[in-house]
Amino acid sequence: MKLTTLAKAAMCIPGLVVIGGCGLSEPPPFSPESLARIQTEAARPTAERVLTPLPTTMRSIVPENVNVEDVQRPPRKPLPPLGDAVRLTLQEIVHRAVANNHEVRVAGYQAAIDEVRITEAESRFDPTAFSNLTFQREFPQNRFGGELRPTEVLTQTLQGGVRQVLPNGAQVELRGQTSRADNDLPLQFGSNNVDPFWTNELTFQITQPLLRDFGGKVNRAQIVVARNTHTISKLDWRDRLEETLVAIEQAYWELAFAERNVRILEQLLTQTEDTLDVLIKRLRQDTTRVQVSQAYARVAQRNAELVVARRRIGELSDRIKRLMNDPDLPVSGNVLILASDKPVDEPIRFNLADQIETAMQNRVDLMQQKARINSADWIVEAGKNNMLPQLNFVSAAGLQGVGNDFDTALTRQGNTDLFVWQAGLAFEVPIGNRGPRAIYQRTLLQRQQAIEQYRALAEAAAEEVKVAHRAVETAWEEMIATRESRFAAEDALSAIEQRERAGEPLTPNFVELKLDRQRELASAAQAEAQAVANYNVAIANIERAKGTLLRYNNVVLKEEPGPAFAPQAKVEKARRTAK
Repeated sequence: MKLTTLAKAAMCIPGLVVIGGCGLSEPPPFSPESLARIQTEAARPTAERVLTPLPTTMRSIVPENVNVEDVQRPPRKPLPPLGDAVRLTLQEIVHRAVANNHEVRVAGYQAAIDEVRITEAESRFDPTAFSNLTFQREFPQNRFGGELRPTEVLTQTLQGGVRQVLPNGAQVELRGQTSRADNDLPLQFGSNNVDPFWTNELTFQITQPLLRDFGGKVNRAQIVVARNTHTISKLDWRDRLEETLVAIEQAYWELAFAERNVRILEQLLTQTEDTLDVLIKRLRQDTTRVQVSQAYARVAQRNAELVVARRRIGELSDRIKRLMNDPDLPVSGNVLILASDKPVDEPIRFNLADQIETAMQNRVDLMQQKARINSADWIVEAGKNNMLPQLNFVSAAGLQGVGNDFDTALTRQGNTDLFVWQAGLAFEVPIGNRGPRAIYQRTLLQRQQAIEQYRALAEAAAEEVKVAHRAVETAWEEMIATRESRFAAEDALSAIEQRERAGEPLTPNFVELKLDRQRELASAAQAEAQAVANYNVAIANIERAKGTLLRYNNVVLKEEPGPAFAPQAKVEKARRTAK
């Protein structure tokens, strides 16, 4: 058989296609060195700090045999700078985190992976092109004049077509087949002998399940489950984003408190240093070395507190930078982030019943569980169908053509003289049917388990909202109490200062009392600032408990088509457009 003839026959078979690539490009190569270089280069401008030596003896402010008029308070050592400060609003930090946070992006990739799995499930109903080329040699027994003689027959067959599974479970197939047979049968034994012998066939076949695997709901169950899984992954991404935003809110208001705390401690340190200066000036009058050392010890103690408080600002700034993951503000950089928003200090009323109702509609975990229950419903229907016997209706119809060459066989096939068909039923049922029954029982239990999990999550959601609601009210009451405490501490310190201005001797007890009142005023101011920060964090927590934190922060989610790695040309075009 010539190859040109075989190629000519292949052109007449439907469904032979060449499937090309889908146009996806590969992602850029992974380079850990370049990522490490970003952090290293950002840290290079930071100057190396030289640590001062640790003191070994007490430095006396009033040494012996020294003129009292020459005694001075040691100058305050300058504290090292924390870095170049940049003030950002909470909204700016939130938007930077939404766009750049690495953990949020990792969760987004899982949602994209599950989106591709939807296409994988849907591909079950994609048509499939097939082709087969076979060569066969056989020796059928033929009888000529009472003698059995094996006859050599060489057959070449080329078959191709398209098959597809339909959403109702039926499988349809359109195939074409061309075959050529050569034999060595002598002509004297039969005048009708044709060598070679060509056969053309074009057949349409359908296999329709009537019981098991019948219906769109059964056959589309995997697609629905894949879509629900994708929904759960998207909600996981949203949950991760909400966790990040809560962490940002907490760090932001802690940062605002830390900065306020530094100002409070600086004011306390200045007050204590002023007290020390007064004591030094009155050494010739009514103070001694005892009062001076008393005040100097408090100065050193409060200077140490100030050092620790300033460090806290740097730690919170680094935490916010890590949560943002903004390439313009790397964690290792020397830029210090400070809060520019003023905390909320007005009462906000929440109706508990309304908040719980909102949570039932918007919480991520409840929506995820609803999707799992929906998947369980579809799986139960599939398991129920799986218990039915297998009964398939099989039918086929086609045209045949035969001849001593390919063209003749093709022409006779077109004349529709040889129309063939078949129809039948195929029945199958496992004895006992224990496997399908067990699967169905398992699906029922899994669905009931999912429903019980939803009930537990609903109870937990109501409790979380109630706890967050109580925390808002408690934080507000705490703000009221701490502000009253600060007012009282201010009044107590003012009374002490009035007594001092009235000429009361600066005895060690009086000096100790004044220093304590200064400390109590600073503590009351710290408690008030902390209560304000707690109030703002409590508001964010109740929004998180309700599932409305993104709306509270004006974050709008827009799902983009994908996922796929865009070709480099498209990436460059997008960058040029953005510029």
